[in-house]
Amino acid sequence: MSQTQGVVKPPSDPALEKAFAWFFVLTALVAGYFTFARAWDKLASPHWPAVQAEVLSSSMYQRTGRARDWCLKLSYQYQVGGQVYQSSAMGVSRIGDAGCHREQAVTERRLQRLQPGALMTISYKPRAPETAAAFIIGLDPLDYGMSAIVLIVFGGGVRELRRLRKLSTL
Repeated sequence: MSQTQGVVKPPSDPALEKAFAWFFVLTALVAGYFTFARAWDKLASPHWPAVQAEVLSSSMYQRTGRARDWCLKLSYQYQVGGQVYQSSAMGVSRIGDAGCHREQAVTERRLQRLQPGALMTISYKPRAPETAAAFIIGLDPLDYGMSAIVLIVFGGGVRELRRLRKLSTL
């Protein structure tokens, strides 16, 4: 009769496992802060006050990579409470599709309306009027995806910490 040799698993290091679990929890908290702050601004921005802004410069470009959308690049100035602000923000977030469209003709029509000197309506954050957005858009798949990843990583870290805690009491 022959015996099969099993693979012997070396004993795990509880301190190292605990460090990894805390790493996942803390990483999820940091990523969650940025993810939920981005989502919060997108949810709140439709309620931001609007004001007229003057277009200082405008152009368009085509994105490189997988998404070959045509996007506007604007610079504008606006006044809130007697203070003049200048911005080039297209949307609430730096990452996103605000001011972009897959059809070049649509972006060209927008560009024609937004030549230097033209007036446009922008929205600004009430508690920080220097934060503005030319286009208000809602949550996108990146917001949902990043929120899901943050919750999964956080939940995994917490689950591992609970498992280690239970093992240490045995």
